[in-house]
Amino acid sequence: MKNLSLLIVLVIAMFGCAPGTTPTTSSTPKLSENSPEAEARNLTTKMKDKLFLDAAQEDKILMINVVNNKLIKRLRENNETDKLSSTKEKFHTELKAVLSESQFSKFLVEFPGL
Repeated sequence: MKNLSLLIVLVIAMFGCAPGTTPTTSSTPKLSENSPEAEARNLTTKMKDKLFLDAAQEDKILMINVVNNKLIKRLRENNETDKLSSTKEKFHTELKAVLSESQFSKFLVEFPGL
């Protein structure tokens, strides 16, 4: 009986440490480094640092960035690149509604590709 219990414990320990298996300790899914959400979060953090966003602005900008990144990704996947310029204009319009004039001017300088 002791040998059987020891064997069960060893088998469980071996499978728990087997290569290629990852123990899941968190119930929240991790965002892929390249997901639109992760990219939006990274961009928002950079914008917060460069543009000195307050908490309310940061929340709004994050939502704008997530939506914009998802839209751009979908347009590129569907080969609808002709719609990218109008998407950029809408993105800038949404940012102008949240940022002050000086913050938006600084955004254009600090983030020229966006």
